Order: sequence, then structure tokens, then C-alpha cells
Amino acid sequence: MLILRVDDRLIHGQVIAGWVRPLGIHSIILASDRLIHDEWACSAYRLAIPDGIEFSCYAIDECVKHTNTGNKKRVMVLVESVREASELVKKGISIKEVNVGGLGYRNGTREIAPYIYLSSDDIESVVYLHSIGVKVTGKQLPNSATVDVVKKLAGIK
Repeated sequence: MLILRVDDRLIHGQVIAGWVRPLGIHSIILASDRLIHDEWACSAYRLAIPDGIEFSCYAIDECVKHTNTGNKKRVMVLVESVREASELVKKGISIKEVNVGGLGYRNGTREIAPYIYLSSDDIESVVYLHSIGVKVTGKQLPNSATVDVVKKLAGIK
């Protein structure tokens, strides 16, 4: 099982307590071309990972190589933006759904849900993912109501 989650806060309590533990995630991968050059940040995120769960910090290209190995473990890949999720898909990550778990308000963003604010770049990436058959959903926790991001963008209830 592979979960691709967009969350601008990356690793925090909701991810660990609400997703990783209940779903039995074995490995967390932080995929970021920006963070891969910040050894301090990757080390700090590593401190938030509970014992027994693997943690890696990879550039987008490296992440694709490490997730498409046929590994049967439960893996969660975390990215900061829908654009990064879209890049992973373009470069070959095998996924059917992208979960947008949290994108905070920024100037020029559009509210999709109280926890999802999309920039024009994010919207382009959502449209791209939808056009190739990847579902884009909003969900804070596994048992939370699912938001169909594409329908929300189109104004459909």
C-alpha cells in the first residue's frame, strides 16, 4: 500500500497519530527537492518519527526509484504541494489517488475546504492529475469525510 499525501506541515501529530499508527504504516518518505538540501530539516523531521517506523528524505526523482520497487510494506510519501505530487506522478510513481491533507491559507489561494487552500499552481496540478485518471481527494484523517477536490473546483456539491 502506498499513500501519497500533500500536507504543507509535512510530519506532525495528525500524520503520526491519525494516519501512521492506525493504518500500520511501516515507512514514511519525505519527498522534496527543497528539503533534500537541508540536512538540519530532514534530521528534525526524523526526530518526530516513532521507533520502528522507517524514515527517508529523498529528492523527487529518488523517491520514485524507492517507491516503485514492488515493496509490499505500507508506505506514506509526504510532499508539501500538489505540484510535487504531480511531479512524482509524471516521473513514474504508481498511484491511483492523491490525498490533500492540509494546505494552509496563502495570498491568492482558493478555499476548497477549511483545511485546503489551492494556489493557481496547485489547481493546474490537480487538473493534470485528474486528466490522467489520478483521483485527488481531501481528507484530514482516514475516517474523515472525503472531499472530491475536482468537484469542489468545478463548483459541484
